[in-house]
Amino acid sequence: MTKTKQGINKYPLWLALLLLFAGHAGGAVLPLGEARALFDIDGGTATQLSLPSDVATTRERVYVVDGGNHRIAVFDRQGKYLFAMGREGEGPGELTAPVGIALDEQGRVYVADRGNGRIEVFGSAGNPLRSLQLKHQDGSPVRPIDVAVEADGQRLYITSNDRHSVLVVDATGRWIREWGSNGAEEGDFRYPATITFTREGKLAVTDVLNTRIQLFEKNGDFLVQVGRWGVLPGQLFRPKGIAVDRQGHLLVSDSYLGVVQAFSDDGTFLYILGSKNQPHRLGTPVGMTVDNENRLYVVRMQENKVSVFALGN
Repeated sequence: MTKTKQGINKYPLWLALLLLFAGHAGGAVLPLGEARALFDIDGGTATQLSLPSDVATTRERVYVVDGGNHRIAVFDRQGKYLFAMGREGEGPGELTAPVGIALDEQGRVYVADRGNGRIEVFGSAGNPLRSLQLKHQDGSPVRPIDVAVEADGQRLYITSNDRHSVLVVDATGRWIREWGSNGAEEGDFRYPATITFTREGKLAVTDVLNTRIQLFEKNGDFLVQVGRWGVLPGQLFRPKGIAVDRQGHLLVSDSYLGVVQAFSDDGTFLYILGSKNQPHRLGTPVGMTVDNENRLYVVRMQENKVSVFALGN
């Protein structure tokens, strides 16, 4: 074993997978939740995805953050490429290293544009609407990683790695509040990533190097921790994405172990997603979402595609 700068023992991947999948031989049953593979979205030869990181859906479309191409790639619900939003640059409607995405009830698309330090907002047809240049309360720039948007678009909740915090702004980008700092206590973060709403309107945040998910009220009050460090079922090594299924379960992707695990919103481990008595091994799963038909979209960054699954009941 090697030891990281954060003092965490880092298992070789082969050993982690051995512990995760083989450790349940000898009588123990690996808890699996059914997820039937449907198809993959990769953009095809002419519009191939490059290092995608996040995904969002409407009833008609799938929006993929195509970070290596500095754009949002838009597909229909069958995975056919339609068009792109944005291109590389610093001007209106342009993107530099986009990472996260969210939609509001009007179909507006909000992109966490890390390289430009802003949230770029597009109409559903790809037309640029506005740029929200982000600042901390002291005026220093923000490097956003992900964004969650209230349904009416009036408040945005943004994860930021430069301060290891969650930033709240209004629809114009005006600072409202911020919580968190670099640390391991409740409410602190070490590289927060995905942020999303639970079915009850709470905020779930992936706390990557603290190997956990934290749930908060929208005012920043801490509620509960989900997961802890490890490589066994119910434990997390590099949590990245969060999605919420029809039953309100929290689905968490682990980009090191290559699996998606399900938890209740009180932190109880439920199962690993799989099919035919085998867990799905997904390479490097990151951002995820669940659509209105209870289909799960998993972005697989190093594989340059999005895998779509039908979740069981």
